[in-house]
Amino acid sequence: MRRKTFDQSTPFCPFCRAGIVKPRKRTGIPLRHFPCATCRCGAVYVSDLTGKNGGEALLESLALACNENEEQAWSLTEGEDYVLRIMSYDTRKHLFNKRGHFKDGMARLYFVKLTSRD
Repeated sequence: MRRKTFDQSTPFCPFCRAGIVKPRKRTGIPLRHFPCATCRCGAVYVSDLTGKNGGEALLESLALACNENEEQAWSLTEGEDYVLRIMSYDTRKHLFNKRGHFKDGMARLYFVKLTSRD
């Protein structure tokens, strides 16, 4: 009997722990390059397929969280306006890799959740 290793796990939202669907490319929206999706808790996530475009993936996830309002996305501050989590991701198998273990060329999922301003 083979034991399950903990090198990979089923993808979940780091904010609500719910399972997530595989990110998809958006069609009809110019200058949006990254596959993305949303969680039922309101978090958005974007897949950086190469793991080398983190800044652009983060900006796209912020814009998506702000309903495509890029001006508002640029004004947000991490920790005050939104929370960010980055997970190493296997796009072919739709699995997370070891937590905190990033390899060159390995995809990453950028999760962004806006915090409420009270």
